[in-house]
Amino acid sequence: MLRVMCDDRGAEFYVPEHKYLGDNGAMIAYTGRLMLESGQSLPIDSTQINPSYRSDQVEVTWKPPERRTNPGTADRNRLSARGAEAIVEFGIGTAVKRRLSKRYRVTALDKRLITERTRAEARLIAAARSAGVPTPVIHDITADTIVMDRIDGLLLTHGLSADSVREAGKVVGKLHGAGIMHGDLTTSNMILKDGQCVLIDFGLSQAATEIEQRGVDIHVFFQTLTSTTANSIALKVAFCEGYKETFNGADDVITREHEIELRGRYL
Repeated sequence: MLRVMCDDRGAEFYVPEHKYLGDNGAMIAYTGRLMLESGQSLPIDSTQINPSYRSDQVEVTWKPPERRTNPGTADRNRLSARGAEAIVEFGIGTAVKRRLSKRYRVTALDKRLITERTRAEARLIAAARSAGVPTPVIHDITADTIVMDRIDGLLLTHGLSADSVREAGKVVGKLHGAGIMHGDLTTSNMILKDGQCVLIDFGLSQAATEIEQRGVDIHVFFQTLTSTTANSIALKVAFCEGYKETFNGADDVITREHEIELRGRYL
């Protein structure tokens, strides 16, 4: 499986020495040592946490030149972005999202899944927009592709404040009120533009009205806040304020989110 995934991306697969594999901290330190020995370093004032940084943006300088790749270049230039299920190519005012074929799936099943998921995503984007949720406008759909507006703005990840997160809560309240769960409700899938919080990437969305699924949606968002800012408690309060403004069932969902959080704790 790993070989197929690497072949699809033009990559080679390497792992640290076996003695380092039981500890993520050791693997990070080992990679840092390789970077340092290859002459790659950063001044202390440039080492702040970047929650949007991806591992495929790391420029590998400790391999021979002919074996180096830098797949993050396109992402940094905003020409394209690749996820697990799709690639998004950006043009002037447009974003073209194309679902990718999986070679490990039976061909007929692969085509069917891609078509069904592409159409389902487009339907849910349209339904959310009809319910007053800011989303990209869709211009065209094919069996594997959605052509929509490109949303240029500031990722919520980089614009966290009580006001912006409260606005996010209002938007999610409208989404849940329309019977839709986002499925990947992170600060990287929200863009601040013209005073609005625009939701993007509905690839994992579902039509759902269950309290549990809505609670999971919010729990994912709260986990993102916890991992990206020290001010997460105040921001969660702001989110809940906005959420309650636009969704009548907010109290039950917030209670369920807390229950979900407790399930994941251990002694």
